[in-house]
Amino acid sequence: MNHFDAIVIGSGAGGGVMAYRLAQMGLRVLVAERGRYEDPTQFEHDELAMIPRIYKHGGLQTTADNDVAIMQGCTVGGSTVINNAIWLRANLDTVLPAWKAAGAELDRAEIEAAYAQLEQLLHVTPIRPYDPSNPLNEASSGAKTFLDGAAALGMEATMLHHNRKACIGCGWCNYGCRYNRKLSMLVTTIPWAEQFGAYVLDKCQNLTIRWKKESDGKLRAEGIGFTRHGTFHTATADRIVVSAGAIGSSALLLGSGITANGQVGKRFHALGGVLVAAQMPYVADGFDGIGLTTVLDSDPGIVIESFFAPPGAFSITLPGWFATHIERMEQYRYFAQAGVMVPTPPNGTITLDKKGNTKINLKFERDRIGLMKRGIRTLADLYFAAGAVAVFPGTFRHLDLYHPNDFERLDRLVQGPDDLTLGSAHPQGGNTISRDPAAGAVNEQFCVHGFRNLFVADASLFPANIVANCQATVMALSWIAANHVAKT
Repeated sequence: MNHFDAIVIGSGAGGGVMAYRLAQMGLRVLVAERGRYEDPTQFEHDELAMIPRIYKHGGLQTTADNDVAIMQGCTVGGSTVINNAIWLRANLDTVLPAWKAAGAELDRAEIEAAYAQLEQLLHVTPIRPYDPSNPLNEASSGAKTFLDGAAALGMEATMLHHNRKACIGCGWCNYGCRYNRKLSMLVTTIPWAEQFGAYVLDKCQNLTIRWKKESDGKLRAEGIGFTRHGTFHTATADRIVVSAGAIGSSALLLGSGITANGQVGKRFHALGGVLVAAQMPYVADGFDGIGLTTVLDSDPGIVIESFFAPPGAFSITLPGWFATHIERMEQYRYFAQAGVMVPTPPNGTITLDKKGNTKINLKFERDRIGLMKRGIRTLADLYFAAGAVAVFPGTFRHLDLYHPNDFERLDRLVQGPDDLTLGSAHPQGGNTISRDPAAGAVNEQFCVHGFRNLFVADASLFPANIVANCQATVMALSWIAANHVAKT
């Protein structure tokens, strides 16, 4: 391998934006990605084929205690290939003060400017509401059910923004968009970076960062080593940017012997929760359109969003056993679905076991479960107001709600994380920003404490939970971080 001005490890929301920005500035960039460089036109409308193909660990990544499934992408483009393309600016009125208290004082105007530039580049627009007279809806009728229920309760629900263009509403967003309508990094910043001369290398396995201590005591990242197609390779660079995600970046740094005074892998947290299905007395066809389209404006500590999945994923989240489950799945067209998510505090960790395997240590404590139950009750009320005949929270025990009076069973039977089918697509933290090396792994210039030229640009930077979809904020921080990287 040749020498590069910069090596970017990872190609998702953070890495994709970083590679594009650095290449645009004239730097010679190598993007090293663990996953495969896919041709989107070859994506299939087949869950069983696509999950092992483009999901990290084949979609089986969980916390160490197996209580929480954490879904991330493993392909060029990262999780932007499998996400719902939701573009949601963080509430900076609450996020920035929380980050400042953790030692991360970032410039609000700079973040807002990055949001705005990215929104223009990625064609960010509001999702169009469902219109029964329109044969080319983006949203499904399930979104209308969600909005109708909120209106009946006197609550406000709104359509979300997204980075898609000319979407046909096929509903297969979480398995790769074969029509290039979802503007993931696979079809935007990565090929844009290549047009500026960046080199993208996929299938980089067992990657580690090579570094040394210089005479003045400062550390310098020199390059990377990795295996590709069974052959060991190395590459060197003046700068290295780690953008492997909130879990992968910590694991990569730890596996390379980089701990930042013990701060790498600390303060991990997530926004996660449970899916709730509602059986309607009419054909809802929630699958016929974008799955995630609307959000409820309710409790500021709870996120409630509409959602719908193809049959395989839907069946995993739909409670019931054996014949009961079969009977419910036969009513697939009659269901609406939504999710309740709550943030965990930053007290989780990412560690490596003796064999070098990643361990995700994260707990949804009793107070988080209490918030989740409150969100489930709100969502059940919404669906009952919209006419639902039954509401089924994602639980392991038999807990079917047919009336608000049944909520007593929810309070009694759901006591801990083992009682719910918990999941998250929004892991955060692990290499948090703080000017204090004793409180974070990365400084306010996005450089790992103690290093001259090793940077981090992904959701692992978040010192506190943003209580929102992470994509837009990861991209905005990476956009800003690129300026610091380029000046090094």
